[in-house]
Amino acid sequence: MVQSPLSKKIYDASWAELIRQLKYKSKWKNKLFYQIDTYYPSSQICPRCGYKNKEVKDLRIREWECPNCSSLNDRDISASVNIMFEGLKLYMKSGLGTASQ
Repeated sequence: MVQSPLSKKIYDASWAELIRQLKYKSKWKNKLFYQIDTYYPSSQICPRCGYKNKEVKDLRIREWECPNCSSLNDRDISASVNIMFEGLKLYMKSGLGTASQ
């Protein structure tokens, strides 16, 4: 689908508003909000062994086999698992996930 410059701006503004609302609501409810990098390759990383497969950048590839551990990966499920773990890494790096608290 080809987007016009206007529709891209509307999309970007909508996404920015969603992020703003999530941050606001998290703070309001005393919850944590972690935003991972926009360019994090979540669908290219095998959630089982961590191998980054650069050959699956093409969005038409919906499933791929990891050349390192031979697991079959669904692009969307792999992305969701990897995003969850990246968020947990950010949480642990923040120092809030230590056992001393």
